Amino acid sequence: MFKEANIRIGSSLTELYKIEEFVERISDLYNINSNYYSTILLSLDEAVRNAIEHGNQFSKAKHVDISFVAENGRLTFVVTDQGLGYSITDYVDPTDVESTETQSQKRGLFLINHLADEVSFNEKRNSLSIHFMVSSINQDLAVQRTGALQKYFKENFKNVAV
Repeated sequence: MFKEANIRIGSSLTELYKIEEFVERISDLYNINSNYYSTILLSLDEAVRNAIEHGNQFSKAKHVDISFVAENGRLTFVVTDQGLGYSITDYVDPTDVESTETQSQKRGLFLINHLADEVSFNEKRNSLSIHFMVSSINQDLAVQRTGALQKYFKENFKNVAV
């Protein structure tokens, strides 16, 4: 099982399918359930879209690097663009009913911050690190497996207390 992986994509939204393949491969290797797979994929997709659109401004001469590291009980994805950096606090809270902001492009950072266990930027603000705690993933998997086992025993061994 690898502990690190990297991919580089061009600054085009047509390259996003590579992100799904990347996350799927990692999810398969680390036995990540479909709920966490979706959470990781959505977070990474938003980060890469931001890098392509706001960081690299769709420049065909630029690329986006995505790296993965598994260590210390966490899965970390780092998305780095070749832009000048962007504001990490200027995003829209889509749950704020009093907000007059309707720009959907500012919601990506909100989503990432609420889906990931931890989010950080480099000093230049052109590299975003998204962290997912493995213990959280394993806990959900354990709960899912326990429920499946209980259901199995209830259906197949009616005289056994579960």
